[in-house]
Amino acid sequence: MTEFQSGSNQRVPEFHSWVCLCKGMETKSYVELGCGSAHWLTQAGVTKVITVDILPNGLRNVPHIQGDSHDPHTLDRVLYILGDAPDVVFIDADHEAAAVQKDFELWWPVARMMVGFHDIRMPSVIPFWQDIRLKYPSIEIIARDVESANAWQHPGPHPDGLVNCGGIGVLFKK
Repeated sequence: MTEFQSGSNQRVPEFHSWVCLCKGMETKSYVELGCGSAHWLTQAGVTKVITVDILPNGLRNVPHIQGDSHDPHTLDRVLYILGDAPDVVFIDADHEAAAVQKDFELWWPVARMMVGFHDIRMPSVIPFWQDIRLKYPSIEIIARDVESANAWQHPGPHPDGLVNCGGIGVLFKK
């Protein structure tokens, strides 16, 4: 299993669980909207990984499309590069409620196995996640330990291990 570094874009226990879920589902192709953590899927053996972000990609050895994740042309470019629909899509780009909904509406139909959402505990994402999780088979991955809360967000008052964002929500295709 890949080693995750503290101070990364993801909370370590949550992303460990996410990567294990992707591996357990035998993910072969993975798209990350946002470009902070996809290299961990590559290191874990997922054969086709691509990121999409309006910013340039700082990850080595991970194909990247610089573009708007809500744009159907960006989706077309991803499908062309992958050669097929992705098994898994991880939504971790713009965290505004309308943007998360647009990403879901565009990418859910093409994802073959599941869609993950980062920061389901973020105030702007909570209403969308609380609604959508009831409409599809879903789980939540939420770390509760103080050590990873302090390492990921910053040392501070996290006596219950929760932070004001984070969490990964997962919707499964039937």
